[in-house]
Amino acid sequence: MANLLFSFYTQRWLLVESRGLGMLYWCSFGAMVMWTFVQLLMVNGFVDRYTPVVNVNFWQDLAVDGNAWYRDPSAPPYCDRRYYWEDSKAWGSDRIACLDPADAPRTTYFYQESDSVSLATSIAYGTEYESNEVYVYKHVEKSILVLQPAYWTERETGEVSGCAAFGADGRRLESRVRQLYPMRNASSVKWQERSEYLMLSLEDVLRSAGVSLDDVGGEGAPLRLQGIELVAHVDVRNFNKPFRVFDDSLSCEVRFRVLRNQFTLVRRFYDGTSVAAVQHGVKITTVATGSIGYPSVGALFETGLAALRSRKPSPTSSPSSSTRARTCG
Repeated sequence: MANLLFSFYTQRWLLVESRGLGMLYWCSFGAMVMWTFVQLLMVNGFVDRYTPVVNVNFWQDLAVDGNAWYRDPSAPPYCDRRYYWEDSKAWGSDRIACLDPADAPRTTYFYQESDSVSLATSIAYGTEYESNEVYVYKHVEKSILVLQPAYWTERETGEVSGCAAFGADGRRLESRVRQLYPMRNASSVKWQERSEYLMLSLEDVLRSAGVSLDDVGGEGAPLRLQGIELVAHVDVRNFNKPFRVFDDSLSCEVRFRVLRNQFTLVRRFYDGTSVAAVQHGVKITTVATGSIGYPSVGALFETGLAALRSRKPSPTSSPSSSTRARTCG
């Protein structure tokens, strides 16, 4: 009985030489490597991506009718209205008249700063808290704003053309560039550069955020009088399709949202050290996000090696062309 158990538990190794099994193993390994790289090409694993630093420039262009300021001799319905802040006689008037910016071309209405722009829609002669001489600017919402982003990465710098703006309902806003500058000379370099600009009227911007200057703000005053603060979310990125030549064209999307629905100070004017007048209006601040990728052989091999490492065979597998069989006898 002891001899039987001893012979039963005795282990011996039998070495079987098989070129066919070795070829099968290496072919399977090669197929796994090839499939890994095919998957990397499908999911764009050969792209080295950077988060860009985006700077947005604003400037004023013509009004929607092609003039420097919108021309309309009639009086809008929002002129000569009554408003007092919190029913106090300290700030407001029984008759808030309209001022036409075209009659005062030397007055500043637009204020451009880094990644922001402000447009005055009203002026109060006095301070923010005491004024009984208040006016609103006429048809300022018909003025055109131009939005031009530029970006910087560790690889390059450049401007972004062809930005598209979308409203709160997801619909795309049409740029006013072809309305203001018809295609009279399409071969002109200046026209081609201008045709890529995103031109929107202030009315378009407010409508995309779901508001208008005739709406009542958070402090009980029309937005035309108190102003409002908006955020322009600018997203810059590029996309590349699987199994196609890398397309480095940039996609730029802009969406506007309401940030602050209260009196928005645009500018103070001083007489010596005393405040003489205050402008309120619409302020737009930009917030930028993005992802810009570049083809990279190093990124392809780095991602490929990481993928292969996650798929390496188990420790019990042998990469040898010889297959070892364990037998008992």
